[in-house]
Amino acid sequence: MTWIVLTVLLTIAFWVGIGMRALGRAAPPTAEGPALNLRQAGLAIAAGSLVLWLFVSAWLSLHTVGQREVAIVYNFSGTIAGKKDPGVVTTAPWQHVKKENVGIRHDEFVFTESNAAVSSDQQKVFASLSVNYRIDPENVVDLYKRVGPSWKSIIVDARVPQDFKEITATYPTQKITEQREKLRGETKVRLAEELAPYDIEVVDVFVTNLGFSQTYTDSIEAKQKQVQDALRAEAKVREVEAEAKQRIALAEGEAKANVARARGEATANRLRQRSLTPLLVQQQAVEKLNPNVQTIICPPNSVCIPNSPVIPQPNNP
Repeated sequence: MTWIVLTVLLTIAFWVGIGMRALGRAAPPTAEGPALNLRQAGLAIAAGSLVLWLFVSAWLSLHTVGQREVAIVYNFSGTIAGKKDPGVVTTAPWQHVKKENVGIRHDEFVFTESNAAVSSDQQKVFASLSVNYRIDPENVVDLYKRVGPSWKSIIVDARVPQDFKEITATYPTQKITEQREKLRGETKVRLAEELAPYDIEVVDVFVTNLGFSQTYTDSIEAKQKQVQDALRAEAKVREVEAEAKQRIALAEGEAKANVARARGEATANRLRQRSLTPLLVQQQAVEKLNPNVQTIICPPNSVCIPNSPVIPQPNNP
């Protein structure tokens, strides 16, 4: 459009210059000075218009396309004439281009109170959904012809929230956090299937910042507290039971030890009773008094005194 307008204006200026030059040539000889000036002005206008038109045409024909871009070429009528790959490219001056990013794009979709997803048990689900995707550079012209340059808002921005909400609606609330990876995978597969017909590739999907309503969060915290209290109570019961079993075991062990000692003592007594003699009793008594005794006198009806000299006893008449 710009080239068309400039072409029309510069064409008019060119022919005005040509007309001025013709008028200067047709002037009478008596007006040679003004006629010369008129011819020179006309020539300057015509030449300037031509040079400017050539410069503008060349400038509008050159375009620079980035490494991760393609250029969609439009005719003056608005129809798509084709595409240009990365680099410095040329088009007809009456054509214009729209550059399209064919690299990996990243979009964030935030689900808040106003547009929250819903679980299968009708609880609100808040989340942030990150989607990485790209369009096929070979089929970008087809995408533009079928959908138009606003394909992102028409296809991606509409389908991503819808698909995520449909997936979360199949999960009970308590399973959404536990099975986040499965939720992410199903969302990615669903998006890939629905965007593939438009030559849009879903590279990856990430589910972050999962959250629920305050009422549900409070109920979960209360339930967790009850579970923790019950676990602590069970642990206390197990501790008491273990202590009781330990005391029983100790008592049984002590009882068995007492029985064993009693049996041992009874057996020892029986053995001692069988082997006990007066001489053995006297020897053990002496050993108790003095293990190193060498001589001992034990008169009848008297106490034995170790290491005492022999004292003769008088004969009783």
